[in-house]
Amino acid sequence: MKTHRALIVTALILGAPLSAQGQELLPPDRPIGEVIDYYIDAKLAQAKVKPAPPAPDTTVVRRLYLDLIGRIPAGVEAKLASKQAVDKKQLIATLVASPGFARHNANEFDVLLRNSNTDAPSIRPYLLEAFQENRPWDVMFRDLIGATETPSKTKPEAFVLKRLKDADALTRDVSSIFFGLNITCAQCHRHPEIKDLTQDYFFGMKAFFASSYDFQGNLLERQYFKLGDFKDKKGDMRKVSMLFLSGKKVEIETLPDKELLAAIQEEAKLITAKAKDYPKSKELPPLPKFQARKRLADIALDEANREMFARSIVNRIWFRFYGHGQVMRVDQMHAENKASHPELLQWLARDLIAHKYDLKRLIAGLVSSRAYARSSEWKGTPPAKELFAMAPTRPLTPAQWGMSYHIANQPDVFKPDDPIEVRQKKLADVEKGGGMFPFIEQPFDDFQVGIDEPLKLSNDEGMLKAMGSKLIPVLKKLPDTRQRIDEAAWTMLSRPATPEEHRLFGEYLEQRKDRPDEGLRQMLWALINSPEFRFNH
Repeated sequence: MKTHRALIVTALILGAPLSAQGQELLPPDRPIGEVIDYYIDAKLAQAKVKPAPPAPDTTVVRRLYLDLIGRIPAGVEAKLASKQAVDKKQLIATLVASPGFARHNANEFDVLLRNSNTDAPSIRPYLLEAFQENRPWDVMFRDLIGATETPSKTKPEAFVLKRLKDADALTRDVSSIFFGLNITCAQCHRHPEIKDLTQDYFFGMKAFFASSYDFQGNLLERQYFKLGDFKDKKGDMRKVSMLFLSGKKVEIETLPDKELLAAIQEEAKLITAKAKDYPKSKELPPLPKFQARKRLADIALDEANREMFARSIVNRIWFRFYGHGQVMRVDQMHAENKASHPELLQWLARDLIAHKYDLKRLIAGLVSSRAYARSSEWKGTPPAKELFAMAPTRPLTPAQWGMSYHIANQPDVFKPDDPIEVRQKKLADVEKGGGMFPFIEQPFDDFQVGIDEPLKLSNDEGMLKAMGSKLIPVLKKLPDTRQRIDEAAWTMLSRPATPEEHRLFGEYLEQRKDRPDEGLRQMLWALINSPEFRFNH
């Protein structure tokens, strides 16, 4: 049973009184999109803010393609979707069932799991495998921290293995990514906003990895290890105890100091001997009786703590689609940093747990709301981001931009009568070059496109030559300028050209009718450099 202090710390981190959790929430059988709109609309009414109108169908289609499969729709896909009122529910179901959904989420989660840590490894092969199987998030968590009985051949435990040289960064990343709390501030003193979150918690979380080591590229744990001490702010030495963020302390059976030291030395000799024989024997040292990382996973996913785990991933994925977390920053989820819609966040966390941490279901639900499909345009001073009264304009990631650029430059990548296997092969071929644009920056909070990007697109001879190389011949075959402009807009921006675009581009192409390739290439350059292409709006 938890101590009173542990209950207090848990409540502080979760951001809601434990006795109130699960009360006064909408029923669990309501659709996710419906629940989102109920809570957001209620907050808008309270703030007396009228939300933006629904976005045009062409915008919603483009938004869903970018968010769910990481690319704009090909011109033919955009046109087909525009010919009738968009069945958003069916489109979402189609996109999340497509192979592109797994590929895109492997990209997105690879970035998420790096946590802006430049030394962190890519684990995309594992993530691709996991999303192709729709592996639950709790299972992925166990895989990633090396707490699974049968590890994957794609080495998800590299998440821990490649961070072992910097145990402080490992502690920060595990706490931040999986539990929504960056505890770096508690390394040297009490957390500035959570007075009960002391140094004991930083070193307590770090202790779960104290026995971990790299054996010939395998993440293993020692049977014998010493947690040691740390110096508190007053300069006093304190003993480290294995301690989860909720206050749950793990008691470890240990030997007297002299015997423990001898056991550590003996085990080290065994590991060294095994390492020498490993190239031939492929035999690993024996597993210890107590496995700290497995214990961490068990505690994190038990009934008392799993809401903290669920809330963190819900908030991070919400941030991805709505441009602003219900809790900001996403790694500072505690009671002093309240959620904008606490009941909604709690309902979504409860729903994720009830449906066995199904990320595909969660993602499909988050993009099904009316709030998600609102216009990004607003006259006058925009409302506070936390009201979610309008859709955000979100910069494309390098992977999204690369895939969209290749799709836009290959008008024949899809044909309406292509069999599904042919379409997927074409897509796979396009994806091979989809991320080869290092000048496209990974977005971050308050991101603005830097000057290097348009300069590169304007001056790089290879880029200029490639731009439109496959699209221009298609445009030239069209019978008139108006159709060429419309086709270019459909291909690049997933919509027909506006009257103003017809006027401006029409005049420009007329001036260069003696140099049609140059004129068309410059038109495509203008479209691909526009904010409408660079952002998901």
